[in-house]
Amino acid sequence: MKKLLFLPLLALLLLPLGCNKETEYHRARFLRPDNAALYVYADQEWDSVSFETTESYTISSLAEWCVIPEENQSLTIPYSNALVRSYAWLHFDANTTGEQRHTFLHLDAGEYSIDANVIQLPFLCVTNPVQFGDVLLPLNVGAETEQATLSFTVFSPWTLTTDCEWLTLATAAGRAGDWNVVVSLQPNTTAEDRTATLTLTSRGVSEAITIVQAKPVEE
Repeated sequence: MKKLLFLPLLALLLLPLGCNKETEYHRARFLRPDNAALYVYADQEWDSVSFETTESYTISSLAEWCVIPEENQSLTIPYSNALVRSYAWLHFDANTTGEQRHTFLHLDAGEYSIDANVIQLPFLCVTNPVQFGDVLLPLNVGAETEQATLSFTVFSPWTLTTDCEWLTLATAAGRAGDWNVVVSLQPNTTAEDRTATLTLTSRGVSEAITIVQAKPVEE
């Protein structure tokens, strides 16, 4: 009697192992950007997005100022149930409008249709002085300050100019990259705060940088 009970139980345990049911796995999603938008600076020429999909795909931009090279616009995936990670380069026109620009990247992959946001900022990447939202704050220095440093990242050859007579620039031009430019200042012997305006230009986009030197402290 015990053998009769044991055999049906053994059959139930082996049944799922003997079944090899084929499953289908489908997916399409952006990895970069994910939930947030892709932000690029006004002088930025190139960036990229990445995504993963199980389907052959096409990707397109909805704005003329954001172009996807033809070789990145589509891919035929010859496998089934395979998850493929891909990327697409983006080429941007310089944003000389003074306004923020926005577009969508549209990815069609089988039954999936998803979008990613791209936002092109209207300003350059200046990190010192500090950028607060759309406003570049002034760089404040004391009356006796002899040197200050401007920090920025540019994506094209740049120039830095000023008509102010009480400061001089250690470097006035350069190549794309991260820069720290030393500004030498004469002491402020006037009775008022004074302001200098410098113009940073990269790829036709100009950013005004303000230095405010305080008046002497009364003793």
